[in-house]
Amino acid sequence: MHKKITMLLSVVAIIVTTGCTDFVLRTVMTTVDPYFHGEGIDGTELTKVEDHIYTFRWNWYRNLVIDTSEGWVVIDPMNPKMAKALKQALEKTIPGKRVHTLIYSHYHLDHTRGGAELSPMHVIAHEKSAQYWQALDNVTELLEPTRYISGDTVLNVGGVEIQAIYLGLSHTDTLYAFHIPSRRLVFTADVGLVKTMPPVGVPDRYAPGYIAAMDKIIKIDFDRFIPSHFGYGTRQDFIDWREMMMESRRLSYHAIHSNGTPGTEKDQMSKYFDAIYYPMREKYGDWHGFNEMFVLNMVRDVVGESLGY
Repeated sequence: MHKKITMLLSVVAIIVTTGCTDFVLRTVMTTVDPYFHGEGIDGTELTKVEDHIYTFRWNWYRNLVIDTSEGWVVIDPMNPKMAKALKQALEKTIPGKRVHTLIYSHYHLDHTRGGAELSPMHVIAHEKSAQYWQALDNVTELLEPTRYISGDTVLNVGGVEIQAIYLGLSHTDTLYAFHIPSRRLVFTADVGLVKTMPPVGVPDRYAPGYIAAMDKIIKIDFDRFIPSHFGYGTRQDFIDWREMMMESRRLSYHAIHSNGTPGTEKDQMSKYFDAIYYPMREKYGDWHGFNEMFVLNMVRDVVGESLGY
């Protein structure tokens, strides 16, 4: 921590004496890089977590793969490189078995590209996804759904029940979590991580709905928790993550009420920092990405809390 503070002071000195804005921005970006890369993060791995249930990791991305009598079910292809690597891993695991169903957890492009690499028979997405894709100019490498669903939906593929739990306006209004009752397992996309701070404040997050989504997931009876990024864990890991998110939000609320909403007083950011950083560090300083993502998450929570989103 002392080294990080010394580096920050050095950067500030450079700003004051030279005005090297580009250098400062590049330095800030390099401090974020370790969040997304490193030992235990980079690489690919197909892991069997329960009977007929697998998870495939491609660097910091992770999805869910289900082995059914009709073929594989894949939740989120993520991108062409990941989907291609997954296809190769599945062929080595059970040669000749095809992907029966591909499911998009939500419309975001970092979760939905590359599906064609898997050649699925069926593709499922929330019904609102299409209107978001149509509004974008850069939708490429996206395999169009063959079926749209809405609300809580029970899917049955090859004798396996997959409960698609609709999470409302939370992280988009197209988001599903997936519960496999027979394996007491839940997969979530961008809602929950295992002892890891959220990336950049969780983009496209509507906080009231996000909290409701977490509460809805906690009501599910499950043991195994698999998120769409980094490692996987248990139901308690999900509960711990929710508590971390709520603590950050609570501290942001009190920081605003003590120091005013952003832009109304002087030296607010440093006051917000002191009010939020130290209590959070005491509880979550050993979580992955705490230092790399703290400032980005703090700004998101303070702004979100002050605006009501």
